[in-house]
Amino acid sequence: MRASFNGNFTIQLVGLIIITLMFAAMGVDMAYYFAAQNQLQTSADSAALAATTELYRSIEVDPATKRDDAEAVAVDLVQANNEALTLASEDVTFGFIDPVSKLYNAGTFATPSTNPDYTATGGYNAVKVTVKRREGSVNDPLPTFFANLFGVDHMDTEASSVALIDQTVNGITNGGLRPMYVCEAQFNRAMQDGVPDNNVVRIYGDHVEVDGVQNQSGCPAMGSGNWGFADLRNCSPDAVGSSTIRDWLATGFPGSVNVGQCYSSSPGNFISSASNQLDNLISNGTLFPLPLYDSWGGNGSNTTVNVSGFVGFKITSYRANGAAAGRYIEGRFHRYTCKTGCTTGNSNDGGTTTPGGSVVKIRLAAL
Repeated sequence: MRASFNGNFTIQLVGLIIITLMFAAMGVDMAYYFAAQNQLQTSADSAALAATTELYRSIEVDPATKRDDAEAVAVDLVQANNEALTLASEDVTFGFIDPVSKLYNAGTFATPSTNPDYTATGGYNAVKVTVKRREGSVNDPLPTFFANLFGVDHMDTEASSVALIDQTVNGITNGGLRPMYVCEAQFNRAMQDGVPDNNVVRIYGDHVEVDGVQNQSGCPAMGSGNWGFADLRNCSPDAVGSSTIRDWLATGFPGSVNVGQCYSSSPGNFISSASNQLDNLISNGTLFPLPLYDSWGGNGSNTTVNVSGFVGFKITSYRANGAAAGRYIEGRFHRYTCKTGCTTGNSNDGGTTTPGGSVVKIRLAAL
């Protein structure tokens, strides 16, 4: 007995085959689309992180020049990741992200901050990079392989990424912190040209100097009996011994120090007894963070010091002999470690992870 097929079944079968082919064609093109999209996203992420790092690290004085250099880094990195891609300069934008929420806000991003902490970069702390493959952009849209059989000859896509300078990680923990205080106003003075290591700073005893200018405006006077050595254990009226100070100078304070909290100072003149430790810091070229203070109260061991941030510092010389008022510790600020708290354990700026190095975190923001 012979089976027979009617014409309607044949038409249905052909239609089913055509639909199946259409979905197969769409699957090939969509797989290509998502692979290309992932590639664009990787390029955008890398370029945003690199540009923000350059914005933060640039030694240029002019904020506009810093931004030009950061833009060039982003453009070069996209090209290096994929020679077929080009990043247009107008697709690199600078902006400001709230350092607490760390969330990208399209409505406020382009408005620079008036906070003096961001003066060196022109009020910006973030870079947005958008890599495009679409009609009207510098890169051609994605071609289709099978969808063009159905009248779809290209696909548009793009990827955006925003990176920011994250300065709000709380405190320094085992970060090589040395037990000396620095007046915040001294650092602000040294940062006026955006290059803190251009200035010679003295931070010990009666010396609150930048480039030989004494008594920087805005620096509260230390109480009598204090020479700028820090007791970072707590804010209680207590005095730490000279051997402990020497240990902290040699290897760093072993605990945590947080911004916005009160700490004490250690009264007395420790500079002579700590000369070996200071010599080692100089000979090794050790870059370490120091706590900044913006208020100082009390005398002797009954002091209260508010830590307002941290700054990288290298000692270049000191004077341990002669009258106490003539002794000093001299050095230079190196890198704005952070104004609102930081941790060496979370360093992600492409730099050294040595304790006391650059510890500001460069991170992607949530879009």
